Amino acid sequence: MTGILAHLSAPWQSFGLQAEHNIHPTEKHPTRGALIGLIASAMGRSSHHPNSDLQHLGFTIRIDRAGEREVDFHTIGGGLPAHLAVPKAEGGPRDEGTSTMVTERAYRASAAFTLAITGPADTIAHAAHALANPVYGPYLGRRSCPPDVPIFLTTNPDPVAALDHIPLHRPAPAPWDERQGVGFVYDSAPEPGARPDRQLRDQPMPGRHFTDRDVWYRTRHIPAPDAGLGTTYLTALTDYLENAR
Repeated sequence: MTGILAHLSAPWQSFGLQAEHNIHPTEKHPTRGALIGLIASAMGRSSHHPNSDLQHLGFTIRIDRAGEREVDFHTIGGGLPAHLAVPKAEGGPRDEGTSTMVTERAYRASAAFTLAITGPADTIAHAAHALANPVYGPYLGRRSCPPDVPIFLTTNPDPVAALDHIPLHRPAPAPWDERQGVGFVYDSAPEPGARPDRQLRDQPMPGRHFTDRDVWYRTRHIPAPDAGLGTTYLTALTDYLENAR
């Protein structure tokens, strides 16, 4: 079985959970809906495409850097005449002086994730080509979050196993510190019969709706080296990919 190795890294990423009024939270790692949407966008599909083929993809996420939660405040509707301002919930115009709305949007700052994508051979081939040659410019959750390294890395006969060896996009610990474990997110049980750790409402359905799915979390020590940041990481990654061919 051949799959894809991919990488998501950016100054800011945002993987939306269900918004509450004017508050837009983010998950701590890429959601299934965001990953399917990323691939669909790379294929040039519209936001209304059913993506039934992409529903068969599996995602294993390695958390290289969890990043930090940051919040940005947005205002919309300010300074506009009443007929152009944000309407009330029932559709009518807002009162004068109340047309400006403040929203709070959360992001993951300086996070990095390495992904193993598995699924049917034809779907993997189409997804790999799209991620390497995207029709639309990729972004990580919001258009203000472009990636800072290429998303597509390579195809691999066993991408889940490769996550234990491909360099980590994080600084090496100080000599006196014990090497930290690495977090993983699975969308199927990593051990037979293992109970899920959580349910996430991020399984995309037709009509831009979402339903719940099971998620498993594990922390493991793996042989993959801490490759550093910036060009140091890119050099280590390039060497790994060239030697793996």
